[in-house]
Amino acid sequence: MRSITWIALCAVVCLTVVKVSNVSAAEVKFDKVEYFPPKAEGQKKSSEPGKGHVIFDREQRVIEFPDSKSQMIVTIPYDKIKSLLYEKTSRPRYTEAILISPFFLFSKTKKHFLTIQYTDPAGAGAFCMFTWIRAMPVTL
Repeated sequence: MRSITWIALCAVVCLTVVKVSNVSAAEVKFDKVEYFPPKAEGQKKSSEPGKGHVIFDREQRVIEFPDSKSQMIVTIPYDKIKSLLYEKTSRPRYTEAILISPFFLFSKTKKHFLTIQYTDPAGAGAFCMFTWIRAMPVTL
């Protein structure tokens, strides 16, 4: 029994080392993120969310959001950030429980939101909102 515990512990340590070694020390990148652009004055409907990924660059000290075509949408320097708001929602997986297995009732879909309030290059206040479905640790 003791050898099985030792093997499991070694496997967890090895997987952790492999996962950490794949991440660059200079930047942290998260995929499958949606960006909700703010509404313009007089606009009744909000525009479609942009899909892409978020990059937290530690060397340049910026948060960047390039879309799926690698076109830069938002770049926010760390020193221009006024506030961060993180929210999480969770719902039971009813559809999966009906279609696949009732055991899905014991798990929940988690949706995460990150709202950043910052000062844009013109000196005016601005904000941006990101959302994703899986866990994303945020480090600043």
